[in-house]
Amino acid sequence: MHKRPGTYWHLFPEQTQARKAIWNGIDKQGRRILDQVFPGFRKAVNRQQGQGIVSRVSQQEMLIELKCGSMWQMAGSDNYDSLVGSNPVGVVFSEWALANPAAWDYIRPILLENGGWALFITTPRGRNHAYSTHQMAVHNDDWLAERLAWYDTGLLSAEDIQRERDSGMSENRIDQEYGCSFEADTDEQFISSEAVARARKLEAVSAIDDPMVLGVDVARFGDDKSCIYPRRGRDAQTMPYELYEKLDTMQLSARVAEAINKYKADAVFVDETGLGAGVVDRLRQLGFDAIGINFGAAADHSVDGARKTANKRSQIWENMNQALKTGLAIRDDDRLAFELLAPNYSYDSNNAILLEKKEDMKKRGISSPDIADALALTYSYPVIAHAIQQAEEDRQADEYDPFGFRHN
Repeated sequence: MHKRPGTYWHLFPEQTQARKAIWNGIDKQGRRILDQVFPGFRKAVNRQQGQGIVSRVSQQEMLIELKCGSMWQMAGSDNYDSLVGSNPVGVVFSEWALANPAAWDYIRPILLENGGWALFITTPRGRNHAYSTHQMAVHNDDWLAERLAWYDTGLLSAEDIQRERDSGMSENRIDQEYGCSFEADTDEQFISSEAVARARKLEAVSAIDDPMVLGVDVARFGDDKSCIYPRRGRDAQTMPYELYEKLDTMQLSARVAEAINKYKADAVFVDETGLGAGVVDRLRQLGFDAIGINFGAAADHSVDGARKTANKRSQIWENMNQALKTGLAIRDDDRLAFELLAPNYSYDSNNAILLEKKEDMKKRGISSPDIADALALTYSYPVIAHAIQQAEEDRQADEYDPFGFRHN
């Protein structure tokens, strides 16, 4: 701030957090944090003259103006657009994993034009936008990425960590909070990293009489993509999924029809929410027995071992979760793995598991899990392969004559 006079922001996820944590914050020695960072801060607050570096303080705006001409302001990334008109040259994001990722998209063009900088400080919260930012920085020479666990900093001892464990903190939470691990599962994570990692390493095995099923997730929003995912039995690996962007219902229906004919699908399940209903109608017009799945409908079928679920989308994801644990082989695909691990869950008033809504995931900075939803759709209902069904029909035809008399 002294080397380059300008405007500098320190953004927390919410403005109230910024005020509590820093603006009114007190360190472990009982001192006001800002008194230590900005000599003369308290005198400026009380409008007293002093020898510090502060010339003016606005309590309401959480703004400090320095004698060198720079201004430092705290705000919330949830309300970043309220800062319109400012021209920052440096921005700090605290708790980036919990912040609104749209704030960075708004601020980054300003910093690019100014030749400014940004700093992201965070504790991991699973594989959300903070994970994506970290992975990008690791592989980008224009960025610096550093991850420090408790044993790297020396701020905590092994005894401190053991006390946390003894007091009931889960291993996942310890790995996340103190080990700074993006790989550690969160306590709210729907599908475990272990299940996905195992499924990526399996070699797909299928039989001719395994049912061939297509799941179709239909894009509903601007950034969403439509996906067609083929699965034969426990093989969701060897046949590639198809992703489409900005197709209308007629165009997508044509693509699905091609996939049905290509794979000789025994069943096709389509997310009929929103535009998906038009795809179901068009496929039926073309003579295909497409089955529409309403994600918000009541749960009605679960595989063995599945947990009680609150709606159809939660149910099909739980069915897929059980399949991942019992031999489903998936593609060794980072994007698919990311989507499978992304959703969290909660419980409804009936103590049934409720999968996180796509809209709520987007608020966390995670795009719609279109590929994972399409794979989950293949577990909407049990499916019998046409070959088995035809064999049974032939057996029954051989066993009975047209008059209902049994052959010897």
